Amino acid sequence: MKNSVICPNCKTPNPFYNSICSNCKFYLREKISNLDLWSLLGLIVENPSKAFRTIIFSEHKNFIYFVIFFVSIKYLINARFVSMLSIGEFQSTVGLEISLFIVLLITLLFFLIFSTVYFSFMKLMNIEVRFRDIFAILIYSQVPFIFGLIILFSLELVIFGDFLFSINPTPFILKGSIAYMFLALEISTSIWSSVLVYKAFLCLSQSFSFSLGATFTLIVLLSGLIYIYSLTVFTL
Repeated sequence: MKNSVICPNCKTPNPFYNSICSNCKFYLREKISNLDLWSLLGLIVENPSKAFRTIIFSEHKNFIYFVIFFVSIKYLINARFVSMLSIGEFQSTVGLEISLFIVLLITLLFFLIFSTVYFSFMKLMNIEVRFRDIFAILIYSQVPFIFGLIILFSLELVIFGDFLFSINPTPFILKGSIAYMFLALEISTSIWSSVLVYKAFLCLSQSFSFSLGATFTLIVLLSGLIYIYSLTVFTL
């Protein structure tokens, strides 16, 4: 196994997520029962690789659905921005709650399906992983979108107000330099998330090429999903 750990007592290879040797029951590392959300968020910023190892080692993957809920809100907002380019001026025919429910449900299904496919490929490559670890680190790799939601979106609302989602005039016409600054920050948030995805995959597989390919695939599919949201969610 590429991502194995050797027991110092009996020299038996173990899946790296094991806390106890499968052969001699020797303790390989300290057990982690639960995740502390605030400590984990700080660790994701300071040391992503250690953060993902902590997630994998934890027996309970706390706060996953809390994270995906707020990430889905940011996906919905991003899709609304994209819809101004893909659709133009329009009146939404569904309520905000229904739109969010649709995005939340489809996003959850997307990550479940992607985790299932990734799990199958890892098995074919004889790399020992657990489905719940894959799903958990993928969800936590989207944490930058929560920072974007809480910090960037809040500031954008304060600065642009009702014109934030306007195309006549657009925020770039009203306050061009500030709008482009926020656009750069939003792009940086997406890049940050992409880097976290790569580090998460690398932590699982210990394979540079496979992690890079999986990261590229996820980014393309996720970008396409948000584009589909922009075309459909607001016009149902």
